[in-house]
Amino acid sequence: MKKYNLLLVEDDPFTKQTLSYELKRREEINFLGAFDNGKEAVEYVKTNTPDIILMDIDMPIMNGLEATKEIKKFNPNILITILSNHDQKDKVLDAFSFGANAYCVKQIKMNELIKVFNIVSDGGIWIDSQIAGYIFDVLKNIDKKQEETKKTTEDYNITERERNVLKLVADGHSNTEIAEQLIISQNTVKNHIASLLTKLAVKDRTQIAVFALKNNLLD
Repeated sequence: MKKYNLLLVEDDPFTKQTLSYELKRREEINFLGAFDNGKEAVEYVKTNTPDIILMDIDMPIMNGLEATKEIKKFNPNILITILSNHDQKDKVLDAFSFGANAYCVKQIKMNELIKVFNIVSDGGIWIDSQIAGYIFDVLKNIDKKQEETKKTTEDYNITERERNVLKLVADGHSNTEIAEQLIISQNTVKNHIASLLTKLAVKDRTQIAVFALKNNLLD
């Protein structure tokens, strides 16, 4: 069983108290504590390294999106799961652009949240099903605007195997799942992802997925 060192960043007192209580009860979680704003989290990671940060969006002093951006600059290996209300779905692309690994609604059940942690710790990306439909609607509109200047994977010198990996990354599959589907080793998967990072000039696998979707590279 994987055990995660987890930090909670949430300014709503009731939500923070409820989540803290539930997380402390889980054997999979080593609960590190909770902060009220993103700035406190940014300062915390300068001297500590949580495995996962469960991050609210709307907070005083520094919101969750800005905190995600700063934390990922400082340590891109820290996994950040965004907590969202239903009416915040318009912020999901910004969250992933800033380096978030998962995007959940606050109504998510604890068992499901633990599954999300397992997915992102294995290199996957997770988007709540209640949010996913909105993302694809947005991306369709982006596709229409970019149709005249549309580029292909060939324009980025992406090989056929890298294109296969790219599609699976964009679908949210972990390294293990990609290796199984393509019948290659996980080290080979990592090498392909490293090559994609260089060719697309992005910083992590989440940005690979966002870039591919925004630039029509999955057609």
